Amino acid sequence: MWLVMISRVRGQGMDKRSGIRTGETRALHGAASMLVIGLALLGLPLMAVCAADAGAAEVNSADTTALAHQTRRLTNDAGQFYMAWWLPQALLQAIMRDTPNLQQADSERMLAFLEPYFVFALSRGQVGERGLVDVHDRADLLRHSRLTVDGQMLTAAPTDQNDAGAQAALEKIKPALAAMLGRNGSGIEFALYRPAPGRHSLDPTVPGSLEYTLYRKHFQWQLPLWAPAAPLPVRAQPPTMPVAPVVVAAPSPPATSPATTVVPVRTPAAAPVPVQRRKIDPTTGEEFPERYDYNPYTGQKLVSQ
Repeated sequence: MWLVMISRVRGQGMDKRSGIRTGETRALHGAASMLVIGLALLGLPLMAVCAADAGAAEVNSADTTALAHQTRRLTNDAGQFYMAWWLPQALLQAIMRDTPNLQQADSERMLAFLEPYFVFALSRGQVGERGLVDVHDRADLLRHSRLTVDGQMLTAAPTDQNDAGAQAALEKIKPALAAMLGRNGSGIEFALYRPAPGRHSLDPTVPGSLEYTLYRKHFQWQLPLWAPAAPLPVRAQPPTMPVAPVVVAAPSPPATSPATTVVPVRTPAAAPVPVQRRKIDPTTGEEFPERYDYNPYTGQKLVSQ
């Protein structure tokens, strides 16, 4: 008796647990089905969505890497690593676009903080087994730096180096720069230069030149570094079909040759009788040319006048 009751209790417990598991499984299946249905209503297959996201990420990453390669100058001299990296707006924008969890509004605000400056990332250190060691601080890097733009030397003003908005923006992109440099990514410092009065920051797509001296090293950029973005194509108007001119033929003069067959127009009886008619319909009184034997309208035989 006790064994039977225990078996029933165990059976009920297993049924309850089985029901819970079944309910959970059905709920998961239902959620997955709703996701698939939603994607189908949008016309986007699940694999297509994943592939599109992955493809966009690869394109963005490739663009950023290409811009970075064209703007970065570095060298290794007997184990001493030197770097001067020009960060124009196009590169800054690409890096912020690839930065996770960075809203577009925040990105635009940070770009606005950096827009008034020539922005450079600087570094010097001893190459070690796991990365740079004995890296130089910002103050030492700035003391041994000189920027020349189109032959005119610019100075890194101390007040600009303490621009809070610009420095906050640079700290946000610093991890991305370090990741692109790999094991030599430590010790990055930034230098900000204002253009000469009346001038703007150089556009990498227009002719110009930059030269940066860092300690004993000279780095140069001969602009343009890349071609400007192609403008959006203008939609062409559909070609107009040529309209042939309407030619109105002048009425031909009446034929005078007796060989020309002329179909006479039936005229009322009261109409004037042409002089050239020589035969008459005795019934209607209509007159016709002499060569007519019968009335072409009634078939009545004509008689000479």
